[in-house]
Amino acid sequence: MKKLNKILIFLISFEVIFGGGGRLLEPLGFPPMRYILFFLSILMLFINLFIIKSITKNIVVILILALFTLPLFGMLIGFAHGNLFTEVMFDLQPFLYMLIIPYFCFMSKDLNAYSLFTFVRLVKLFSIMSSLMYVAYIFMLRLGLLDFNSIYNLMSESGEFFFRPSGAFFAKSFFFIAIGAILFFCEKKYFKFLLCMMAIFLTETRGVFLFAGVAVMLASFKINSLGRNLALIMIIVVAVLGMLTIVGGRGADSDSVRLNDFKYVYDSLHSWNVIFGEGFGASIFGRGRIEVVPLEIFYKMGILGILISLIPFIKIIFDNLLIDNSILKVQIACSLIFALLVSLTNPFIYTPMGIYLISISLISLTESKGNKDLLPVT
Repeated sequence: MKKLNKILIFLISFEVIFGGGGRLLEPLGFPPMRYILFFLSILMLFINLFIIKSITKNIVVILILALFTLPLFGMLIGFAHGNLFTEVMFDLQPFLYMLIIPYFCFMSKDLNAYSLFTFVRLVKLFSIMSSLMYVAYIFMLRLGLLDFNSIYNLMSESGEFFFRPSGAFFAKSFFFIAIGAILFFCEKKYFKFLLCMMAIFLTETRGVFLFAGVAVMLASFKINSLGRNLALIMIIVVAVLGMLTIVGGRGADSDSVRLNDFKYVYDSLHSWNVIFGEGFGASIFGRGRIEVVPLEIFYKMGILGILISLIPFIKIIFDNLLIDNSILKVQIACSLIFALLVSLTNPFIYTPMGIYLISISLISLTESKGNKDLLPVT
C-alpha cells in the first residue's frame, strides 16, 4: 500500500507542477489526468483511513476544517441571498479540489516526508528545465530564428499560455518557476536562483516577479546577514523598476480593470455585506471571478470570509518561519507567502496549483524539529 501511495503522490505532484492549469494536453485529445488522479486520491484516502488507519496532528485537522469552512460559508451566504444555484456552484467549483488535501495530510510520517521531498525535487527540476527552455526561446526569438506566428497558433490552443505583444509569454505552470527560485535561494544556490528569476523577468509578468522578490527578501531576513539583505533589496528594487520600464503602459488595461473592481465593491458596501458578503453566486460587472482574490473573498464573504481564509495560512507561516529553524520549513513558508501575495494580482491560491501547495504546507507542520532530514538555517 505504501508503494501505491508513493506512486500516486508522485503522479499528482508531477501533473500539477508540470501541467499548470491542467489543460496543456487537451488540444491533443488526452484525457483529463487531473480529474482521474483526483478521484484516485479520494479512493486512496478512504483506504488509508480505514485499512492503514492513518492519522495526523490535531492542529492539521483543525486547519483543514478551517479551509473547508470558507466555501461552505460562501455557499450558505449565497443561498441566503437567493443567488442562482448554478452561479453558486460555479463559485464552489475551484474549491472542490481541496478534497485532495486530506489525502496528502492523513498519511504515515514517512509518506509525509516523501510528499515534501517529492514537491521540492519536482519543483527544482521543473523550474530549471522551464527556465532554460524559456530563456532559449526568448533569445532565439530575438535573433529571428523562430516563427512567432507558428508558435502562437500551436501554443494558444490550450489556454495555458498568455502572450505579450513582444512575443514573450506566461504559462500558468510558471507559478512553480517562482517557487523554484525561492527554493534555490534558501539553499544558497544563487546561479539557479538567478536563472529562474531571469526567466520570470523575461515573461514580463509584473506581479509574479515582484512577489517572488518579496518572498525571497523575507527568506533572506531569516538566513542571511544584514549586509546581504540590504544588497538584495537594492537589486530587487532596480529589477522591478526595470520590469515596469519594459512593460510600460501595456499593463494599464489590467490595472484599470482591477481599479474598477475595487470601485464596484466599495460602492456596493453596506452594513450586512461588509461582515458577511454577497455570497457565492454574486458577480462583479457580470463576472463570477476576478483577478484579485482577497477582493473577491471580501465581496462574497465579507470580513468573516477574509478572517476564515487567513487563519490557516497565518498558522502555517508562523510555525514554519518564526518557530522552527530549518531550510525546508523556510522554503515552504516563503513559497506559501508568495502564493498568497501573487493572488493579489492573479488568482492562484485556490486553483489546483495553490491547493496542492497548501497541502504541502500543511504536511510541513507534521515534520518535527528533530527530523534529521531538515537542514538547519545557517
